[in-house]
Amino acid sequence: MNTEKTLIAYFVRKGKENTANSVRLAKKAEELLKAKGVDVNSFAITPVETYPEDEAEFEAITKEENRVKARPEVVGKYSGMKHVERILLIAPNWWESLPTAVLTWFDDYDFTGKRVVPVISTNEDAKKVRLEVRDYLPHTWVLEGVDVKVDDSDAEAQLQKAIDQLFQPSTSKF
Repeated sequence: MNTEKTLIAYFVRKGKENTANSVRLAKKAEELLKAKGVDVNSFAITPVETYPEDEAEFEAITKEENRVKARPEVVGKYSGMKHVERILLIAPNWWESLPTAVLTWFDDYDFTGKRVVPVISTNEDAKKVRLEVRDYLPHTWVLEGVDVKVDDSDAEAQLQKAIDQLFQPSTSKF
């Protein structure tokens, strides 16, 4: 029996579970993967603390988290990580970086030898953010990934490109 799994890990702010772009992208990615017959699970990377609704306060707090390399606590753990081979990571671009809770999640698991494809929800080029994933997970095969613009009509095609990267043949793990 093949126990290797594909995981969709996506960042979502507490209180934004029904409106976040990453949630919408994760649901669409799950549909696309299941249509291909892929055994897939999803996990929401959600910080325990709620961020303020006020945009200026939100910006100040999240920029400070990045500056001090904070590791905010996240809600729950994903118990099946040892069986995961491929991860589609969906996260927003926060000030040319990942939300620090995603880095907390990285710290919580061993990603050695796993394949990770970053999907960055953004309104601009997020290549720097995708490279941050590679830098943070040096013993992981982090592929190029994709940027998906918020409310992009081409989002499904971009997700398909990311999914294709999950399964492309390779001669190297990283």
